[in-house]
Amino acid sequence: MTSPLERARLLDAEMQLQRAWLELNLRDLSSAARKSPWAKLNALKLGVAGASILKHRSLWVAALSLLMNIYRRRTRKEHAA
Repeated sequence: MTSPLERARLLDAEMQLQRAWLELNLRDLSSAARKSPWAKLNALKLGVAGASILKHRSLWVAALSLLMNIYRRRTRKEHAA
């Protein structure tokens, strides 16, 4: 049977191992986040909402179709005149 002091030492060692493991995982995740192409959006100071808008493909497609419609309308007006 283990004494309370030995159990406390084992728990302390286990906590230190868990803390070290969490710190390593946090370093890996943060370095991966810095290498992400989306990390460059932070430099634009768009905020969380602005960055999330740029990540959605459907919004990009909607913006592209809007620009195409504006372009088509302009070219139709030029040909009609």
